Amino acid sequence: MAHNIRRVPDFIYWMIFVILISLHYYTKTQESAAQGYVEFFIIVWLVSFIGLIALKLWVPEPSRAEVVDYDDNLSWQHLDRIILGLLLVEMTAIAVNLLGSAAVTAMWIPSLSLNWYDDLLFNIGLVATAEESAKVLAIKALQMRLGDTPEGRAFSIAMPIAFWAVLHGYHSYAIYGSEMWLLIAAAFISGLIMYWVLRETRSIMSCYIIHGAYNALVILAQAIGL
Repeated sequence: MAHNIRRVPDFIYWMIFVILISLHYYTKTQESAAQGYVEFFIIVWLVSFIGLIALKLWVPEPSRAEVVDYDDNLSWQHLDRIILGLLLVEMTAIAVNLLGSAAVTAMWIPSLSLNWYDDLLFNIGLVATAEESAKVLAIKALQMRLGDTPEGRAFSIAMPIAFWAVLHGYHSYAIYGSEMWLLIAAAFISGLIMYWVLRETRSIMSCYIIHGAYNALVILAQAIGL
């Protein structure tokens, strides 16, 4: 007799990797300037992950299908959407370079100031996961609160992405001054692109991949002097 048993979502397995990365950099950055960064992203990731699991377990029907739209497993059929999403994010970053001054090279990327490969692993394993999980959780919480109306959907999507974009702009201000707003706009557009990919794939893993890949490309470009 065949049983229709739902597989464990990909993002649950991914969290095992995130746990290992978190433990590694938590111990490696003790009593260093990077300790606060690591602890902040660990807290954001833990709260967001618990929230996403809570939604998955306890959101009732009929709103469940609309709210819990992030836990499907990825397949090869999603590859074109992920690649398109990454290309659109990269095009947004290129547009920032063209519109801004020569000093504006990329949207802000967190750095541990250790080695380039530490920044690479930290950004792929923890930063991208924490930020995307937090955005999706905030969007879903607002959707449940505001209801399924055009205004409610627009606000619930735009507000968390805008907040995330402003945080990026805050870190950029000391370097780029008034061009901070250009970077905020780029981060906001990139957030909308990643949420579109999420809606297309119904998998938060697609957001982790795009965000992590973008950060990795920036770090590698900086490492080789581009």
